[in-house]
Amino acid sequence: MKKFSLIAIIILIFSGTALSAKDFDWSECWCNYGGGIEKGDIIINLDGGLYYSDFDYARNEGFWFIPPLMFEIQFAQPIWKLPFTFGGYAGTRIYGFSNHSYWGIFFGGEAAYHIMLPPEKLDVYAVTRIGGNIPFVKPGIYWDPEYFHIGEAIGAYWYFGKNFGLNLEIGYPFSKFGVSFKF
Repeated sequence: MKKFSLIAIIILIFSGTALSAKDFDWSECWCNYGGGIEKGDIIINLDGGLYYSDFDYARNEGFWFIPPLMFEIQFAQPIWKLPFTFGGYAGTRIYGFSNHSYWGIFFGGEAAYHIMLPPEKLDVYAVTRIGGNIPFVKPGIYWDPEYFHIGEAIGAYWYFGKNFGLNLEIGYPFSKFGVSFKF
C-alpha cells in the first residue's frame, strides 16, 4: 500500500509539472531566475538543518546535538546573462558527548547559479560556499573542530507570494530547511 501511495504521488507531481511545462520556453531556463526573483532582489533566509559531521559523530556513544540555526543573505546580480546570487551566511552550532560539549559559530561567503523551471513559483539553484568555524569550548578540553570548510549544495525556493517562500537545500557542509524573504 505504501509503494502504491508513493507511486501515485510521484505521478501526480509529474503530471502537474508536465501540464504547466507544455507552454514553457525551455531554451531560456538557463538564463532566468525562477520564483519571481529579479535582478537586484535581496533574499534573506532563516534556516535550521544538519551539519555534515553530525552524521559521523552520531556513531559515538553519548553524542547529542541541537540542529544548527543560520541566517543567510543573498543579492541577485546576473553575470552576462547568467542568473547568479552572491552573499554570505552565519550560524551557530551546538553538540557534545557525555563528558564535554562544543559550541561555535560558522560563517562564510557563497555564490549560487539559478535555473528557472516550469512551476512559476519554483527557483532551483546550485551553490558553492567557502567559510570557517570559530569554536568556543570549556577550558582544558582539547577539541579539534573543522576550522575551514568549502562545499557545494543543490537547493530550491518555493515562493507562496511575492515576498515569502520556503527553501530546502541538500549538500556539504550542511543541509537546511527554512523560510525565505525576498525584497
